[in-house]
Amino acid sequence: MKYSTKLLLANCIPIIIFSIMSLIFGFIQFRSSLYEEKEGNLKSTALAALALYSSHGYGDYGRKSDGDVWRGMNFNISEETAVVDELKDQTNVDITFFFEDIPEMTSILNEEGKRFVETTAIESIRNYTLTQGAQLWCRNVKINGKICQAYIIPIRQDSNNEITGALMASQSSNKFNAAIRNYILTTVAVMIFILFGVFLFIRWHVDMFSQEFYEITDKSKRDLLTGLYNKRSFEEEVQKAIKNKNDDDVSVLLIFDFDNFKHINDHYGHQTGDEVLKAFGHILTRAFRTKDIIGRIGGDEFMVYMPEMEENFLERADEIAQEILYELRILKIGEAEKFSCSIGIGTDSNGYDFKGLYLLADNALYESKKRGKACYVRYSSDLNNLK
Repeated sequence: MKYSTKLLLANCIPIIIFSIMSLIFGFIQFRSSLYEEKEGNLKSTALAALALYSSHGYGDYGRKSDGDVWRGMNFNISEETAVVDELKDQTNVDITFFFEDIPEMTSILNEEGKRFVETTAIESIRNYTLTQGAQLWCRNVKINGKICQAYIIPIRQDSNNEITGALMASQSSNKFNAAIRNYILTTVAVMIFILFGVFLFIRWHVDMFSQEFYEITDKSKRDLLTGLYNKRSFEEEVQKAIKNKNDDDVSVLLIFDFDNFKHINDHYGHQTGDEVLKAFGHILTRAFRTKDIIGRIGGDEFMVYMPEMEENFLERADEIAQEILYELRILKIGEAEKFSCSIGIGTDSNGYDFKGLYLLADNALYESKKRGKACYVRYSSDLNNLK
């Protein structure tokens, strides 16, 4: 994974996690506040409905011989629809009056337009409201097969305060669920938009920082004079290349050592010597492939590793060596000219590591100096040229 990708993830993941947690926390809070508001609305409507019922009659509730539930002698609960219908028009909340556990009056209409109530809250009404006189808040209850929210309060007799029934204020959960759904969609859309903006902002800064980091890192790997790999970085890159090479590939390492470079510094000055080394670095860069690893090992010594070389193309290393010797002969830096170097070439197909390959090329370099310098020698591991 690239450093820039790691840096981007390291900055974005905590923000994403924090955003998701904030979104979840916000949703819980919003949902809780909606439930509290809904509970308060239904409770107040239920109490208002009971107050209206109480104001229309006097005395205790009871079922008369005609089967209807009356309050006292003058208010027929089972036939009175004005109270529940009026409240529904004003609050959009349905009111159902239970005598004991039987719904006697309701504003709820079934598909046929008849007043009808069948609810899963009936067990809670029996066990809690009618038995214990408890008020009930039902977040999810089925009424006529539809999910609703309801608040239930007990109805008591005037004479002895005994519980005789219950009053239920209910409303469909459709609008409630729609409000939650809209909140989630809107919040998620806004969150995505904000996160995308934050991502772009972080990406921009990460790219700038990564570019500076890569430049600094690359500079630490490079020789300041020539821009080539320094000794440490060169060896690391070559070791990785040798480790990852195919079994059929041949390792090729070239060592270049200037002839009489001290003479250049002494007669033309160190500045001219530096210019010669820079020019030689350019010669190497032009002569070799872009995938070849080129480094200045120290002073006037350079190395090149050629990865992915096949046995049939090893003579290309000889051709390049000849080209470089020619380029040096015609090179002129100020008054300094007619430069030369000794070249040692090591080729291996037996699985040498970097040290073994270097020893092979170094022996070849030593042999080229023995032959009078300004030439190249190639040793192969197949010929046992190690000394």
